[in-house]
Order: sequence, then C-alpha cells, then structure tokens
Amino acid sequence: MVKFTNVVKTYGEHVAVKNLNLEIPEGELVVLIGPSGCGKTTTLKMVNRLIEPTSGDIFIRDRNVMELNPVALRREIGYVIQQIGLFPNMTIEQNIDVVPRLLGWPAEKRKRRVYELLEMVGMEPDIYASRYPTELSGGQQQRIGVLRALAVEPPLILMDEPFGALDPIARETLQDELKSLQARLNKTTIFVTHDMDEALKLADRVVVMNQGQVVQVATPEELLRKPANDFVASFIGKNRLNGEALQSVEQIMLLNPVTVSPQLGLAEGLALMKRRKVDTVLVVDEDRKLLGGVAVEILDREHKRAKTIGEIVTQESPLPTINRRASAKEAFDMMVGEKLKYLPVIDENNALVGLVTRNSMVDALASAVWGDEGE
Repeated sequence: MVKFTNVVKTYGEHVAVKNLNLEIPEGELVVLIGPSGCGKTTTLKMVNRLIEPTSGDIFIRDRNVMELNPVALRREIGYVIQQIGLFPNMTIEQNIDVVPRLLGWPAEKRKRRVYELLEMVGMEPDIYASRYPTELSGGQQQRIGVLRALAVEPPLILMDEPFGALDPIARETLQDELKSLQARLNKTTIFVTHDMDEALKLADRVVVMNQGQVVQVATPEELLRKPANDFVASFIGKNRLNGEALQSVEQIMLLNPVTVSPQLGLAEGLALMKRRKVDTVLVVDEDRKLLGGVAVEILDREHKRAKTIGEIVTQESPLPTINRRASAKEAFDMMVGEKLKYLPVIDENNALVGLVTRNSMVDALASAVWGDEGE
C-alpha cells in the first residue's frame, strides 16, 4: 500500500530522515514513535507531500507521490492532526463534508455520508450536525476531525499525534473508538505518537525511530519481548519489558498494610477496618513482628467472648508469609496455589515490611506489559 524506498530528507547539513526503507501493507495500522526530532512527523508529512523528500521514492498503491498533483493527492488521503483545524464558522456537517464538496459530491450523498459517520461514533446526527465546533468538547471536536478524514473513504489515513492535547479519559475513549473503527473499516493508517502506551494499544506494527533512522519494526508483542537494542529497550521503558519489573517481592508489595497491636479492642479494630476500607488487619507486636491476621468474620464471631484482638489472633491457623528477597513469581505461585487473598511480606527478622494482595499482583502484571502511567 505505502512503500518508502531509500527516502532521505535534509535541511541544509541536518539530516532529518536517513535512507528510510519501509513497506506498509493494505489495511495495517502502523505507529511511528521515537523521541522528539527523530523524523517521525517528517516521514508522515512526506507521504502527502506537505514536506518534499530530498531523494528517494514514496509509493501509494504503486504510484509515486512525486508524480501526482499534490492537491489531488491530499484529497485522496485522510489527515488528522492534534490541532484539529475545524472551521469555526461552519457547522459540524459542513466541516465533515468539506472534501466531498470539493470533489463535487451531490448534496444528498454528502448528507447521508455525514449522518453515517456521526452515527458511527455515537454522535446523534439530528443533534450534532447543525452545531458549531465551539459547542463541542475537545474530545468531540477531535472525533469530528477523524470523521472529516474518513469522509471520502480514503484508502490511506495519516494521523499526527491526534489525541495528544486531550485529557487522559477523552484520549483513552478516542483510542478505543479508533480501534473499533479500524476493525470495521480496515483502513491503512500511519499514526505518529510520542506515547508508548498509545503505540502498544493501537498498532498492528510499531516503527521505532531515532535520529532519522528506523531502529526496529515489530508487532507490539515482539517489541516488548525482543527489543532490538538498548535504545529501544530504554525507550519502551523497563517496566514494560517482559517481566523485568517483577524480579522481587519488594517491587510489587504494598508498603503500608493496615496493622494493629494485640492490645487493641475488638470494637476499635472493627472501626479501623471500616475507616480504612479493609476486611482484614495484620497483628504486629512492638517490634513489628507478625503475630497473625484477623478477618472481619472472626471479629464478628468472637466479639462477645473476647475483648482484645490479641485474644483471638492465636486461634487462627499460622499465616503464610514470604520474605522480601523472594522472587515475585514465588509470591504469585503461593497466592494462586494456596488461594490466598493476601500474603504478608517479612524481613530477615520476621518483621512485617509489606503486603502482596490480589490487586497489587494484577497491577504489577499489567505494569510489566503496559508500563506505569507515571513513568
């Protein structure tokens, strides 16, 4: 569908893109990613000739883009940018059917297409078609930008950081909608982003670039499991790489489990559970040595007989624990094999230092694949 052959782009002595060779099959969503200045946006803009290559060839369905009229070429390619670029003096319907109008589509056909596209993204046409861009949220405006790119059913769509200016919730929603649209429409799409999470979520293949060169082309799974070199591994982020974040229990445990002393009264213990929204507390002595755990059912069962938590903690069977130096896999195996709701983590002196829960285990596994948002 799209083929780059020995493509070079220079600005004076600066080489923005170096000897790029890449093929993108029909219907594939390819994400270009890399640090600022790596050449990803330059590569994208050379496809529709917003930037002219210095040398080399770019083909779309075996047609060399340099041999095509640039205006006609751009009308055949959908283009979505971060700034959206909706015309403020036009209604949503008029914004979406800009290119169909330029191509001479009949009014009725344009209207049908606009309504079809709005329904595709869950925007009621009778409500939104007559509105103006200023009457929409940022996420809704970006949807219209995507629909405008789809209006003439182009074989190729270029997207340059289209969701970069949106808040995280709107961004995730639009990512989901794009995946759904791609599954239905099967459009060849080149998508530029600086966000690795976005790339891994959306791409059929990821093209990692650095200093104007392609460093690795791979599926998200291949990229995570076999980064080509240290640069790719570093750019992906250590917490995304095939379990590297899951080496020890200390890396996945919660640091502040809810603890009580054995002298605490049962009513106080119950109030603490309610306040901290937990169903179990860990009982420790003054040296933080773990004495056991007490679940809310035990408190309820024993509240008439006992006065302090220390009186009931010894009645429970010995509590499984794990040393903080143990591997995360060992903790996972214990929790799954013994069907534990939680697993206290102790140090070499048997003092409590943390807690592994089912939630913390799931979070750690997800982090190993998708990365921490805060990273």
